[in-house]
Amino acid sequence: MALLRALSPLVFTLLLAASTSDASILEETCKSLAGNHTAIDYPYCVRFFQASKESATADTHGLAAIAVRITGSAAEGTAKRIAALRSSQKEEKMQECLRISSDLYAYTLAVLGNEAKDAALGEGSQHAAALPPTPDVARYVADGCEVRFRGNKETLPLVAEYAEFRRSASIALALIEAISPPIVGSATKKHTKQVPNSTKTRKTPMTMKLVQSFSPLIILSLLIMLTSSTTSKASLVYDACTSFAASHADIGYAYCIKFFQSDKGSATADRYGLAAIAVKISTESARGTAKRIAALQDSERDKKRKDCLSSCGEVYDSAVDSLDEAAKGIASRSADGLRDAVTVLSAALDAPDTCEDGFRELGQASPLVAEDEEFSKESAIALAVTSALSPPTMTR
Repeated sequence: MALLRALSPLVFTLLLAASTSDASILEETCKSLAGNHTAIDYPYCVRFFQASKESATADTHGLAAIAVRITGSAAEGTAKRIAALRSSQKEEKMQECLRISSDLYAYTLAVLGNEAKDAALGEGSQHAAALPPTPDVARYVADGCEVRFRGNKETLPLVAEYAEFRRSASIALALIEAISPPIVGSATKKHTKQVPNSTKTRKTPMTMKLVQSFSPLIILSLLIMLTSSTTSKASLVYDACTSFAASHADIGYAYCIKFFQSDKGSATADRYGLAAIAVKISTESARGTAKRIAALQDSERDKKRKDCLSSCGEVYDSAVDSLDEAAKGIASRSADGLRDAVTVLSAALDAPDTCEDGFRELGQASPLVAEDEEFSKESAIALAVTSALSPPTMTR
């Protein structure tokens, strides 16, 4: 009852708006989207949906399915053009940029396929909290490749396609978010499915008509507000990775995003939470490498290589200790704790190079190249996001 009383002014306003407006659901949807998302403008939104005749009679879930379908078609067309460009491109750096573009569009198509199924079933998005918004995927393709082309004073290919994809994907994502119920936990969801039919509220035909007349407005006004917190926290990952990629072009934005996606907690974590997650992932990686080193030592017969492996084991054991200390410093959220975390993370970052140096001095190939490269990237992210939290050291 308290919730109903709190929402009653909003419901009254929305009912009044619905009764006095002759605008279609499509127009109301576009007005709401344009009002809540700076990346979406009303005229484009209307034209976007008018490309499909079904939009004229679709409800909000139907519009979401249409938006996903249109955006998916655009992504599919662009993916084909990227494939054609790759087949004719000989320059190595250009090939790499196009490869990244191809991978990200293929990923986006898979995401949109899942969203289309959910929207068609009227269930809303089951993936929005765990996956990057599709406009950010497109932004990375454009921004990441733009860095490479600016350096050579060349023109970025597919500019028009990227710009169009950003706009259409913004609409699709915004609608998916709007029709998605707040995340209340899997236990609640299971409980809801077990409610007997006999206990469900029965609606009269008049009640159903009233609900249908203003449900799009309630969905777009109320649910967007309810999901805004999750969306804004998820965007912290993309902001952190954008900042990271700016100073670590060799590792890049795509790797950073994939790194955080490996932990579901990243979608709802604050900045301190992201730093803690980065350290946790790096710690697990260091422990795994230490175990592999121990196994390699047991089977190694060459004394010099065995000594190198022993040194690698020591630096990775030390890295695990440093990472554990960093986790404590981040958890404290204190200025001193964060500074200490940055210090020990900087020490952990040296582990891969120290390990590789031993094999380089022997003039032999290291059996830990892959592990060292991976940990170097992971620990660089952990250090970067933690450094962003740490206050600068005051000089006297």
